[in-house]
Amino acid sequence: MTRKISLPILFFTLAGSLLFLGSCSDDHEHHHSVIGVVLAIDGNMVVAQEAGTVTYATGDAISVPAEGSTETITVRFLDDDGHSFHPDSNEYSLGYTIGNTNVLSVTTPVDNDRWSLQLNGLEPGSTTLQLDLMHGGHSDFTSVAFQVDVEDQSGN
Repeated sequence: MTRKISLPILFFTLAGSLLFLGSCSDDHEHHHSVIGVVLAIDGNMVVAQEAGTVTYATGDAISVPAEGSTETITVRFLDDDGHSFHPDSNEYSLGYTIGNTNVLSVTTPVDNDRWSLQLNGLEPGSTTLQLDLMHGGHSDFTSVAFQVDVEDQSGN
């Protein structure tokens, strides 16, 4: 059996498909080209990821006191030219994933700054923290899993 498809129906189906498929790419013109992220306290780098390279300020992990918190950490993203930025649009937000929520929690935003956070040590141990630049229900960028060591400060 041969079926005929009318030209107007074919046209509108193709046009609708192109608009649907193109909407994400049009939207992605407004997406930032992110290759890395920098976490800093008072302008001093705590950890940075540029492409696949991770650099910690000291050692090989972010240090957080058990039963304590870091100072406010500012998160800035790196574009493919190496410039750090915060996305301008309110459509962007900061997301995160903690490897072990028994060891670490995150407070964000801090002082209504959506690009800031505090790491809260719950108990001594090691875990990971991954950051996401969220936009439109998906992540435009996901960092590597940064190592976080929650350390007992009492000397025990």
